[in-house]
Amino acid sequence: MITSLRLENFKGFREIDLRLAPITLLTGVNGMGKSSVIQAFLLLRQSFASGDLSAGRLLIGGELVDLGTGVDLLFEDANSDSIAIGFTVKRPSSFLSGRSWLKRFTYDRTAETLLAVDSENKSDNLTGELVGQPPFAGRFAYVHAERVGPRKTLPLSDARVLAFDLGTKGEYVLHILLEHGSEALPDNDPRVSSGGPKLIDQVGAWLQEVSPGSHLAIDPVRSADLAIGGFSFDREGDIPSRVFRATNVGFGLSYVLPVIVALLSTKPGGLVLIENPEAHLHPKGQTRMGQLAARAAAAGVQVIAETHSDHFMNGVRIEVRGGAIKPTDAAFHYFHREKSEIV
Repeated sequence: MITSLRLENFKGFREIDLRLAPITLLTGVNGMGKSSVIQAFLLLRQSFASGDLSAGRLLIGGELVDLGTGVDLLFEDANSDSIAIGFTVKRPSSFLSGRSWLKRFTYDRTAETLLAVDSENKSDNLTGELVGQPPFAGRFAYVHAERVGPRKTLPLSDARVLAFDLGTKGEYVLHILLEHGSEALPDNDPRVSSGGPKLIDQVGAWLQEVSPGSHLAIDPVRSADLAIGGFSFDREGDIPSRVFRATNVGFGLSYVLPVIVALLSTKPGGLVLIENPEAHLHPKGQTRMGQLAARAAAAGVQVIAETHSDHFMNGVRIEVRGGAIKPTDAAFHYFHREKSEIV
């Protein structure tokens, strides 16, 4: 688990050390740096995957995140052209436990990029030791605030399915469920609600928590590399309705589907980053998503969520009060501005 994040001269932060827990909620008014915390992890992951980090560079514009040029990442009132990103990890029964990694980058004004200038605490060897671990690698999901929403069809991609990649906007969620929906969650997994242990069953169970009586339907069109998603609803006598196109159902169910799948499918030891999991949901649905996020943390998945919803936060509190996770397993951070700095 990543236990802390350190940022220096990064976007709105002059300097910050942020404690991270099994579930960490980033809150505060708009434009105060919540997304920047998530973007720091995305920068490291895409830079590592592309080979740029090993070559001493940050990939600023990539598939996970595109932040412009080097100057866009540099704190406006920085005393130098240097930024730093670092973190500390804790792993049970591991020599990595308590080890820190921090790398500094300098803004190259001619190339409009950020180049590594040094590393601290075991230098780049630690990067090698963490090759298979978050945030660099390992099971990972990132759900962007701007998701695909209701669509007549979503794409099929064998490459994405092999990588278990939902897509940053959840665009491959239907294909993931088609190929991995029959996989069962572990015995006694705290994420399991009513119904069977298969992933598709649990996705359905948590959709019911958001919209009682709703059911997901997926119809693949292999010849066109597309999948049609829709929803049916229980009627009197437990007779289901016909399947309605996702575009005729509204935003809520389609928008929350990638969130549910990310929280249910990520294996223990993995990392889930979510922006606005509460979007387009009614208050009870927002609370249920907070509960699912907390249960994912109880299952050993590290969850970092940006939220504006007190209902989502209350969902986490409910699980703390109920004993699913310890109070120390949840961290709530409120970001605000003091003069020109975010704290």
